[in-house]
Amino acid sequence: MVNQRDSEVSSEAVAQLCVEYWKLSAATERALAVLEDKGGKRLQAQLKYSKRQLEVILQELGLRLVDFHGELYHAGLAVSVDNPADHDEEEELIISKTLEPTVMSDMTVLRLGRVIVGPKQNEEE
Repeated sequence: MVNQRDSEVSSEAVAQLCVEYWKLSAATERALAVLEDKGGKRLQAQLKYSKRQLEVILQELGLRLVDFHGELYHAGLAVSVDNPADHDEEEELIISKTLEPTVMSDMTVLRLGRVIVGPKQNEEE
């Protein structure tokens, strides 16, 4: 007999599953970008459908994935930076790559995202 504790799924497990799916989806998009057109359209359609299904499931669970790519970095973002030693504290930084999205439930962070930051490029450069 399965007890109630065994049948419950922790929010951390669901968050981890969502992050892993997001990473797989991102890797598939990168692979499709270099794939010959043969079969690529079918895979693109499947990926689009799967991503939409994830959005529906996340919405039903009251969760959302937040990708901060391209955003200005500041200490208040719900992310951990994988390359903090590469830059001065005073330097204005942007998030150049999201390694893992942040998982949120309403305004509560369930799982911090992981990012790489880089210097903000001036528009006149």
